Amino acid sequence: MHPTSAYSSIDCTSEVEMHEFGAMLLQQASLAEGIDLLHYHHPPAELTTSFSQQHLILINTDVSPDTLVEQVTEGKLQSTEMNLEQVIIVPAQVESSARWNRSHSYLSLCIEPSVFSQRAGQLIPERSLELQPKFAISDSLIRSIGLALKAETDSPSFGAQIYLDTLLTTLLTHLAKRYATSQLVERQRSGLSPQRLRRVVDYVQTSLDRNISLEDLAAVACLSVSHFSEQFKLAVGTSPYRYVTQQRVEKAK
Repeated sequence: MHPTSAYSSIDCTSEVEMHEFGAMLLQQASLAEGIDLLHYHHPPAELTTSFSQQHLILINTDVSPDTLVEQVTEGKLQSTEMNLEQVIIVPAQVESSARWNRSHSYLSLCIEPSVFSQRAGQLIPERSLELQPKFAISDSLIRSIGLALKAETDSPSFGAQIYLDTLLTTLLTHLAKRYATSQLVERQRSGLSPQRLRRVVDYVQTSLDRNISLEDLAAVACLSVSHFSEQFKLAVGTSPYRYVTQQRVEKAK
């Protein structure tokens, strides 16, 4: 296996970006606004640390015998022998790396975080849901829904969109109930998520000797400049400019 070049932030619905990781796209379908289904074949690979812009639900469709997979998510190493029953959940903005020793194929359900929050969040009013990472879990419902979605996009039937919407609602409900944590909305006024805030802080600490623009920080957080400024101030209690200035003063002491 040879390490692949990595994007720091990956659009997993982009065939071009996924090709950089060695993935070969077999099929792609838009299921609903902000929800895509992609079918990939992936040779042995070693993926360097990166994070996805979308929530990823990975469902194996073809696995060679003796396929071993390792994944590091938020610093936690996990490994197993891959099989068809396994499902992997990688939330958006969560840093992870992975490697495996044999070719395999898989479905990748890509869900925009805002869509997940909006649709799944309707199940629990006044609470905010955060999807949690899961490695090689056995979940027959997720697998069955994923295969049903693929079959319907392969050969659309009468009332296809209604059927797809029903499957997606069931999937999002299941993810919210089984694999997401919830908090009162009032407690979510802390601004940036822990993962985004950590990336921004790390970037500042390693870049104090050069110019740091607001645009740079917003790009690290994968947010617009105006939204980043607002959320950063909520999280830290001061503006990005003042925070960078404070860090430079502290370093100079």
